[in-house]
Order: sequence, then structure tokens, then C-alpha cells
Amino acid sequence: MDIKPLTYNGRDEGISVSLTTILKPGDDGSKISEAVVNLFPEASFDSMEEESFPSLQNMTIECLNLSLETFLAQIRQQAILDTAMDAMAKNLDGNTTQFSISRLAAFANKIAFTNEETPLGGCFKIRLEGSGLGDWIEAATWHNGRQEIPRQLHDELAMLQDGEASTWHQ
Repeated sequence: MDIKPLTYNGRDEGISVSLTTILKPGDDGSKISEAVVNLFPEASFDSMEEESFPSLQNMTIECLNLSLETFLAQIRQQAILDTAMDAMAKNLDGNTTQFSISRLAAFANKIAFTNEETPLGGCFKIRLEGSGLGDWIEAATWHNGRQEIPRQLHDELAMLQDGEASTWHQ
């Protein structure tokens, strides 16, 4: 039997979402803003002044009270739900977690989780906070394949600490 799961969208589910990134010399503020809005359409920013090259900017951009609706839809569309579960839960500590995604991927309307190293183009740090966050992550990333290969947070099928896959299924 194929069970249709409840689709989570991050709205009114008790999860607080914030995003931060650092705008450094050489970064184009308008492109960074566009990348954020691609995944978090309701994000708002203070106006950023156009800097001439070479820029001396070094500022932190923070967006609070974001919705994960577009983000979750994108990980479903990209079929990276298990990777998302592992990446989102890697730093899970009680009711909070933090993970990073590539700004260049976001600019292209994609999600690419980053690991320890900062990728070319920088990254967005996303912080989730809420009661029962671990259970919410499992539910929000659920897919029909888990009926055949059950998964849960931090199981033996989780990605390794360096981001590599722990097993490959044929």
C-alpha cells in the first residue's frame, strides 16, 4: 500500500527559522538577496548600497521568521530528502540545529548542503529552533522509499561526518 504522507511546509508548525550570511568584498548584495528570496520568498532586507570595486564591505545579513515552504518543496523536487534529513540533523542539539547551504546553488534555485569548508560563492547558515525538532525533521523529509528502507535520525545509513555517503544501495 502506498501511503500519502502529510506534507510539511514549515508554516505554523512551531519551527522558528533564521538565515545569516556574511557579505564580503567582492560579493554582489543584489545577487545574494536574489539567492535568499529564491528559497525564502518572504525574506526582507535593509537596502544595500551599491559598492564600487574594490569594496570594503564586511557585513552580516540576517533574516528572521522565515518560512520553509519553498525550501522543503525544493528538496522534494530535487529528491534529496535523505541528504536533507542527515544535513539538517547533523548539528541537532535538543530543540535547535544549524546547517549551511551554498549561496551559488540558491541563486540557481537549487539546494546544495555544505559541510565544513565554505564553498566558492559562500554559504547561508540556517538555524531551526522548535519543540520536537528531531521528529519534525524526520517527518518533513519523509518519502515513500522509507517504507522499504526505514530511516531515522543518526542511524547507520546516515552520511559520515565529512559529508560522504556511508553506504551505497544498488
